[in-house]
Amino acid sequence: MKTSSFENFPWWMVLTCNTVGPAIYAIGIFLLARLGIVWGLLYAAYCVWMEWHLLSGSCRSCYYFGKRCGFGKGRLCSLFFTKTAGKGLSAKRISWRNLIPDLMVPLIPLCGGIIILIRSFSWPVMILMVALAGLSSAGTGLIRGQLACRYCKQRELVCPAEKLFNKTKHAEDL
Repeated sequence: MKTSSFENFPWWMVLTCNTVGPAIYAIGIFLLARLGIVWGLLYAAYCVWMEWHLLSGSCRSCYYFGKRCGFGKGRLCSLFFTKTAGKGLSAKRISWRNLIPDLMVPLIPLCGGIIILIRSFSWPVMILMVALAGLSSAGTGLIRGQLACRYCKQRELVCPAEKLFNKTKHAEDL
């Protein structure tokens, strides 16, 4: 059964989708700040860079540019950038190598948490690490699979991430 997409995502869905990412960032900043404020600030800067990289790269080419996507970034992107001319995301190819910076978002604080636990075991740190791992895997999967990507118009057109994760073939790939 085909799920219909949204022209503009409902606000409740945008707010729900935006709970996981900031929670991951906050836990990561907290864990790394326990190693030293500089580590926490460096990680915070990395998270800001990741968001800017997403907005300046993918969001500029997305169907939802200037509109409310599942994460609200289409509208946000239009405040800072102009829409990319040309084929946009349909011409973009991504591989697992392109995802390394994204994978580092939870891995960096998890490594920091391991260092903290080796130095001096702490249940709160352990609980935050489990929460971080859960949010980064199951939480992200649930948000993307059941809300954001499921109702995304760009997914219907051509989405490089869907092609990678679901191994889908579109007409231009055949």
